[in-house]
Amino acid sequence: QVLEQLQPGALGTMLVVKLKTQKGSEKKYIIKQVECVEEKQANEALKEAMDLLTLQHANICAYKELFVTWDKEISSLFLCLVMQHSGQGDLASVIKEKRQKSERITDMVILKFLGQMIDALFYIHKQNIFHRNLKPSNILVTGEAAFMLSDFSTETLMTDEMKWKIRVEESRCHKSWMAPETLAFSFTEKSDIWSLGCVLLDMTTC
Repeated sequence: QVLEQLQPGALGTMLVVKLKTQKGSEKKYIIKQVECVEEKQANEALKEAMDLLTLQHANICAYKELFVTWDKEISSLFLCLVMQHSGQGDLASVIKEKRQKSERITDMVILKFLGQMIDALFYIHKQNIFHRNLKPSNILVTGEAAFMLSDFSTETLMTDEMKWKIRVEESRCHKSWMAPETLAFSFTEKSDIWSLGCVLLDMTTC
């Protein structure tokens, strides 16, 4: 059951959903829906995203399920990624709130954030997985000083030129976290580290 639709990004829409089990309990999840131009692109992205199901780390959002669906109304294919729901918002909201109040994020929180994110990135990079889309809105807040990497992107989706152009045009001022080489569709572990540095700068300049 769909509960709400979150602010859409250029790569897809995010839905908060509720799963009712046979035992009567309810669990919330996030479903990211990414429109694919053709079946080949959808299948390639699905194949790449399968690695995300194996990730098990305290600071990485767990992926529960992946599937491709057909929307009859608009005659389009969608890749759907089902992720755990943290329920406490994201880092972008925290930074925005602190800026509005002219408050600082404490050194303790920043140090814990940095330690957790480096640990999470080291874990994925060791498995040759890159985040490719690291920014404050893709980092979930799970406690006072607890964070989780979320909303990974696949190479197939991130190198879709049409969507990429829209993405850069729509929020040019928010693209300061992107590494220069990613504008030429080149992604490595260094791109993620660059982005983490930019997020850190964002946090220290509230």
